[in-house]
Amino acid sequence: MLASRYLRRAETIGQNKTLQSPDNRMSNLNKTMRVVVALIVTSLLSTTPFADGVGDNVAGRYAVFPKDPPNEGILFVDHARTGRSGHLGHALVEYEDGKILAFYPSCSSDSHNPTKPASKGHSAVGWMEYKRSEDGGKTWSAPHVLAYSKDLFDAGQNGGPDAKKYSAFAEKAVLTKDGHIVVFFLVCDITTNVIWRQFQIPTYIISSDGGYTWSEPSELCTDRGRLYDAKYHNGEILALNFKNDNEINFLGNKPEDVYELYVSRDGGQTFQKRSELPFDTLGKSYGTMCMLESGSLIVYIYNADDERNADYVVSNDGGRTWSDVKTAYFAKKLRNPQMSSAGGYYFMHGRSGSKAQKGEEKGHMVLYSSRDGRVWDEGVYLKMRTEGLGAYSNSIAVGSLNPHKRNRLLIQASHAYEGNKTSVYHWWVDTIEESQRK
Repeated sequence: MLASRYLRRAETIGQNKTLQSPDNRMSNLNKTMRVVVALIVTSLLSTTPFADGVGDNVAGRYAVFPKDPPNEGILFVDHARTGRSGHLGHALVEYEDGKILAFYPSCSSDSHNPTKPASKGHSAVGWMEYKRSEDGGKTWSAPHVLAYSKDLFDAGQNGGPDAKKYSAFAEKAVLTKDGHIVVFFLVCDITTNVIWRQFQIPTYIISSDGGYTWSEPSELCTDRGRLYDAKYHNGEILALNFKNDNEINFLGNKPEDVYELYVSRDGGQTFQKRSELPFDTLGKSYGTMCMLESGSLIVYIYNADDERNADYVVSNDGGRTWSDVKTAYFAKKLRNPQMSSAGGYYFMHGRSGSKAQKGEEKGHMVLYSSRDGRVWDEGVYLKMRTEGLGAYSNSIAVGSLNPHKRNRLLIQASHAYEGNKTSVYHWWVDTIEESQRK
């Protein structure tokens, strides 16, 4: 099929208007076949990591470590040892050059559907922990329990039969110009549910000493919902919040379920709503945003009814006004999208969809790349699904605080080891320097 498709293209490219002899016909056939081979090779390379892309907008050369994905990845948190799990909550931050905090959830193996034993582990019953690296992610400390998350959880569990039970998951973190770390949380009421339902008002905590001590929690806004992303740009914290209480489900269900951009200009002491994004949110959720090289802000959301096409909007004025909604295509599907930039390229990763026709792939950890943040390559699987749900993820560009250091993209993701019980894995992405691309 591939050869015949490119043969048709090659015949169009290489045909002559007149072929006057058998020698001419053979010469042109040879030329055509050479074009076929070149097109096939180019197509194959454009879908593999560490390969030149095709076209001005599709990403070029990058390398994944561990190499030759899909692979096992680098085991970061081995929940299988204790039978625990950890889906949501993968905040990452580099707070000094080469010094990183990587947060991850530690949750029970409870089942959100008691009639299906295989669903064990898709659980919000737990708290956040983190590890610290001071050598750019080469080695990591022992786990540290994040006190705010654990204290909130313990208060409900130990508060008696009438106590409300809550859990808080560190979704995103940013570093301000003053060196303060701001970590944002999804807060869930787990009194009658073991999964991420009944969203509360998002919260955040601040550290001024590299994550050794933390402030008391503050509320981002006055509405219940889930903060999906946060960035720090030009002295401002930008926080993308989906105003949806998740009493029905996590998708947009009502006209008032909207995406809002909140902004802090004082390092997280206060936040103000800057704008409402123009998405039609019915049947849509999740969200990610990224600063483009031009200085524009781009925001993507997930469409549960069309996992190959994600809606996006762009702002050229810091999120005050927005473009019309457009869509971008993701060949291997994309759920819970996470967008980052590193080394002059844009990367998008997440789960390769949750819906599939018979014989279709779904549920794998997938990585896409792009040169403009709008047109994406064919994608590459980082890790294949072997059990239940997983591939909740996040990423940061490590080295961005040092202008003399090339950035490396650190990707962190959950992967199911038994049923829906997950451990946590890492991958690194290195882009090829401009001088080597030519």
